[in-house]
Amino acid sequence: MSRSGGGHPTPGHRPDVEGMRAVAVLLVLLYHAGVPWLPGGFSGVDVFFVISGYLITGLLLREATRTGRVDLARFWARRARRLLPASALVLLTTAALTLAWVPQVRWREIGWDVVASGLYVVNWRLADRSVDYLAEDSVASPVQHYWSLAVEEQFYVLWPLLVLLALWVARRRGWRVVRTVAVLLTVLVVLPSFVWAVHLSATSPPQAYFVTTTRLWQLGAGALVALGAVWWHRVPVRLATGLAWVGPVAVLAGGVLLGAGTAWPGWATLVPTLGVAAMLVGGVRASARFGPARLYAWPVVQWTGALSYSLYLWHWPVLVLVEARFGELGVWAGLGVVALAVVPAVLGYLLVEQPVRYARGRLSAPRAALALGLACTVVAATAGGLLVREVDRQVRANQVAGSSAQGAGALRGDAASTGAPPSGTADASVGRRAGAELGAADDGPGSEAAEEGQRHTPVATGTEGAPPPQLDDLVLDAASITPDPLEAIQDVPPLYDDGCDSTGEEVVRCTYGEADGGLHVAVVGDSKIAQWVGALDLVGREQGWRLDLYYRSACPWSTTLVHFDDPTRAQACREWGDQVGEELREDPPDVVLTSSVKSQGVGEDGELSGEALAAGMAQRWRTLGEEGVPVVALADTVQPGDTQVYACVADHRDGLDRCRIDYNEGSGTGPLLRAVAQVPTSTFVTMNDWVCPGQDRCPPVVGGVLVYRQGSHITDTYARSLAPVLEARLLAAFEDLGVGAPRGAGGQR
Repeated sequence: MSRSGGGHPTPGHRPDVEGMRAVAVLLVLLYHAGVPWLPGGFSGVDVFFVISGYLITGLLLREATRTGRVDLARFWARRARRLLPASALVLLTTAALTLAWVPQVRWREIGWDVVASGLYVVNWRLADRSVDYLAEDSVASPVQHYWSLAVEEQFYVLWPLLVLLALWVARRRGWRVVRTVAVLLTVLVVLPSFVWAVHLSATSPPQAYFVTTTRLWQLGAGALVALGAVWWHRVPVRLATGLAWVGPVAVLAGGVLLGAGTAWPGWATLVPTLGVAAMLVGGVRASARFGPARLYAWPVVQWTGALSYSLYLWHWPVLVLVEARFGELGVWAGLGVVALAVVPAVLGYLLVEQPVRYARGRLSAPRAALALGLACTVVAATAGGLLVREVDRQVRANQVAGSSAQGAGALRGDAASTGAPPSGTADASVGRRAGAELGAADDGPGSEAAEEGQRHTPVATGTEGAPPPQLDDLVLDAASITPDPLEAIQDVPPLYDDGCDSTGEEVVRCTYGEADGGLHVAVVGDSKIAQWVGALDLVGREQGWRLDLYYRSACPWSTTLVHFDDPTRAQACREWGDQVGEELREDPPDVVLTSSVKSQGVGEDGELSGEALAAGMAQRWRTLGEEGVPVVALADTVQPGDTQVYACVADHRDGLDRCRIDYNEGSGTGPLLRAVAQVPTSTFVTMNDWVCPGQDRCPPVVGGVLVYRQGSHITDTYARSLAPVLEARLLAAFEDLGVGAPRGAGGQR
């Protein structure tokens, strides 16, 4: 958020711009505080983009017109002196308070966020995270708001180069065409960026929000206003006055009328963007009596606008860190914390931002200013790096030499190749028990499916063989835990590094097991099937199966729409399912393995129900069944509820019993069972008696291995320790369905 003035008026200083900044930053602050009547307060950031494009382009154009050149070093030095010291101070303070107030399990992620913020690339990091379910239960980063600053800094690096290109063309064609050339070049940036923004906001909204390429058109819109400055003095006063009012009205209307479901930065982004552009045009000639200038001229408005950069920097870390320390904040508490953030914002503005910006002497020289900017960047990045290093140090300190990580192997005994459940656990035939429970309630959504289930009972999965040791014989307080809970979120199956998540319009297929295996298994679904990919890969290699993975985060394989805050995401999920179905018909597998975390879908009446989701699943499966392809539904894993198991373990390493969770069937298991009950060419497999080998209370660590990472997803290490059990149960399910005989049985060749 670049800005002029604030106690030091400069040529061309416009009070209306400062006033618009005040409106924008207040929108953002109130939105972040949780004020319910401003669901679109996030659009305040878009105001800053347009204003920055206008001011920076005007500055560069005036220099080019006056001197015939653009001094890049001086320009970047001014930006560095203006923005980086205050930014580095906030990042340094945030890193320090993270050590004091934030749970250790978040230090690594925040540390890398601070590094990326210091380097002004955090928007790309957040874009990657936004399309990755691994961020499922991540709390907002205290430096997440740096994404918009990163977009602007990238603009400051690139935009002067475009102006230089316009100057180069002007030297060849004549100086009078420099403005025209600059306009054409800007349009060539604005139009593709806007088209891309509309497209990406429809296909991948979270990613579209953060990336620079979808925001350049807003900065370019401000640039076009600056390039047309010579014409705005000709606008009639009445028209200019009307345009001057369009800006605040459009921005405030957007704050009230827009919301989380609005595709952003899509078509709706035109409202604040064009509104601010109109204000910038109209403000040149607007009537002082009838325009908004008198409102903007209020000292409190001008002061807020001058303080906007510092307010933006400080308010979000204060909010997030206070919430991390004291718990979730209500609206009034949030407003109080935002008000509290004014204190460091004012201090930072008066003691760091302004003194450095208007420093005299050596610091005013471009070389010194650039050196200062580099030093600020190094300090900020180092602060984040030290957070990450502290996590690594603690992980090493928690490791105990000679300790073993057996995982489920500590429970299996001779049951490894049989899939027998651990003795002393919940009923071994978990699938049947779940089906009975679904049908127990006369008016429950599963009653009809339960009746159908009496005609088609899921297979009893792998309960034969010798039982493992009693759970009481297992020491749960392990000397060393693998993965360390501070690194649990990184303990994921290989598909994420392999780029196997279908986030866009294209279906991504990845092959595991043996590529030329004798049995073709299609693995389809969301993160609840993806969590087993590491174990399935081991089974596939052992049995000679080709495993083709079709994965989309939070997307069950059903014809039914599922609920997302963004309706376009629900439609994209169903279209992905259609494309997967088409691929499976073109290249039929021997069997499909699927799972899901979702518990409800949108029925024909528009209401959410598990029955609707199950009906959509059953429709997919029947289509395959008609082609001779059966389906195995793998139960959703036990849901920890509000407990972040890995975070609890990190805090209670010497008392793991405090981190047990209540046994349940998992949110997605009900619809899967209902669908199995409706489709004769399907069967059901559960691993929950092994995921939770503790009767009614599930241990967080088994055999020295942490069971859960984020949400209800099990660690890849624990999943792999279950591979022999999973293998045996899948073999039994395949046999029940009449699937072609794979190599060996129970892991034997």
